[in-house]
Amino acid sequence: MNRCRKWQETLWLDVYGELPPLKHAKWKQHLESCISCRQERTRLLHLLKDVKKTMPEASLSGKDADVIHNNVMEKLNAQRNRKTWRQQSFFKGYIKPVYALAACCVLLAAFGWFGFKEFHQTTRVGTIPSIGTNEQLIAKDMDLLENLDLLKEMDTLKKLNQVMGTGKKTT
Repeated sequence: MNRCRKWQETLWLDVYGELPPLKHAKWKQHLESCISCRQERTRLLHLLKDVKKTMPEASLSGKDADVIHNNVMEKLNAQRNRKTWRQQSFFKGYIKPVYALAACCVLLAAFGWFGFKEFHQTTRVGTIPSIGTNEQLIAKDMDLLENLDLLKEMDTLKKLNQVMGTGKKTT
């Protein structure tokens, strides 16, 4: 069998009786010409017969067979009686009504909270000349406070410009 490595799988399939009919004719032709494959096949057939004689097939007890039969039948019946997802009730198994109601309440509360906060934010409407003098000063002070970071950055840039000595001093 050393020279016939490509026929090894075919040999095993033949010995176990699982060789496809299409390969059977080629295999028989090869066996007629190859003495080593023929001897190996005979040796393996005798070995398998001896193994079957010494080790009888395991059999199930009546109780074990009944248990397996009942389990298989239960699974088949359950599969036959199973409804598709379209046939099942919407609330049975997929969404529990209590959980859906709780989720809706949480969403409504969240949207209501953020919507309420946005609704009550006041914006200044109008122009500075239409407001009184005290209000004009307050509005200017508010603008100054809102743009304080920008003013600090501008002051830093002026100082940097002076230190670098790149020309004019800005006031």
